[in-house]
Amino acid sequence: MWIKEPNFPLGESFNDKLNFVFKQDNIYVMDNHLAASWCWMDCIDIGAVYNLFHIDRHYDLLHFPNTVQTQIVDVGIQLNSLTLNEYVALRQPMAGSPDAALFRWDNYIGNLNLVYPNLFGFKYFATHNEGTPLNDFIDNEYEIKDLTTNIEYWMSQRENKWILNLDIDYFFANSEEGKYQMLTDEYIIELCKNINQARKHIAVITICLSPECCGGWDISIQKAKLICEQLGFELPL
Repeated sequence: MWIKEPNFPLGESFNDKLNFVFKQDNIYVMDNHLAASWCWMDCIDIGAVYNLFHIDRHYDLLHFPNTVQTQIVDVGIQLNSLTLNEYVALRQPMAGSPDAALFRWDNYIGNLNLVYPNLFGFKYFATHNEGTPLNDFIDNEYEIKDLTTNIEYWMSQRENKWILNLDIDYFFANSEEGKYQMLTDEYIIELCKNINQARKHIAVITICLSPECCGGWDISIQKAKLICEQLGFELPL
């Protein structure tokens, strides 16, 4: 079902624009990763502990401690009780310029960790080492060659359920001509097979298209549909 239904033609996504969120069982698909932390809160017990597996070209670990303290904690906002629209509307005051979105594609994990510091247990990351990691936040980092056969095993070794956070830009890289698909469809399919084997360990899956990081809407939608098909449902885009 649509939690936020898209308007066509689809607009810019980039760092703080959200075009859509789609939910199928415990799987959420969005164009902008800024919505991922809202989707997690929509699906899990915020008082429990969950392990995090983040598969993304970027770390997505910027955070705004002062703003989270003043705009959320000090004013008593219950972040897990907000609607998606209320969550997206949270702002970061900017001196001398218009307010900016508090949750963006690069800070939603760190900001959520500030509000709920006991939420994340083990944190596993697979990235292209782009962006800035938080000090002492990541427990293990994994290489591309290891993912397609080991996710189920790694998850099975930990007691708590997992949040699996996948950005399609993990399969892409930059060239002088733009973005190109670095990892094949066969790689994506094998990764999805291993995710399916691990489903019993997973509380929630979030999938992000990040169209500007993949060469545009057409290619990111194509890969999203491939992933959703492998996970057992059709993405209505």
